[in-house]
Amino acid sequence: MATMSKSDRETKKRLAYTMYVENGFEQKVIAEITGISENTISKWKRDSNWDQDRQELKAGLDNVRKRIIRMYNAWLEQIEQRTPPANVPNSKESDALNKLADAAKKLQTELSLGHKTETGKQFISYIQKTYGQSRAVEIVDLWHEFLMATS
Repeated sequence: MATMSKSDRETKKRLAYTMYVENGFEQKVIAEITGISENTISKWKRDSNWDQDRQELKAGLDNVRKRIIRMYNAWLEQIEQRTPPANVPNSKESDALNKLADAAKKLQTELSLGHKTETGKQFISYIQKTYGQSRAVEIVDLWHEFLMATS
């Protein structure tokens, strides 16, 4: 393979990550689509804990998001039940509530990306069956560009 720029390599790494973690593709298929060797993909996978990310994703980001929202609401309710003027969050409570809200928002964004990738996976599978592997590879590249531009 010809030498590629660091930027192109990082783009391919992100694509490989998305295909492996979020879409469940096997390394051999990822290697074929990205043009990166299976050994390199295996190294990326091992060094960055892709298997753990894949398992966590399967555990259900939506459930985690719901737990965070329940914690946020319960904490806020306790604060609001205090006698005035103590029924507003202090600086530490405000900070913690903001962090919980940010975490819930981040998970919502990741869930949105997950839905997009699932739709893309189904569409790419359709293209592969209908138009063949080479056309599917073209679509994967375009789909990855779309995901990177909209996430």
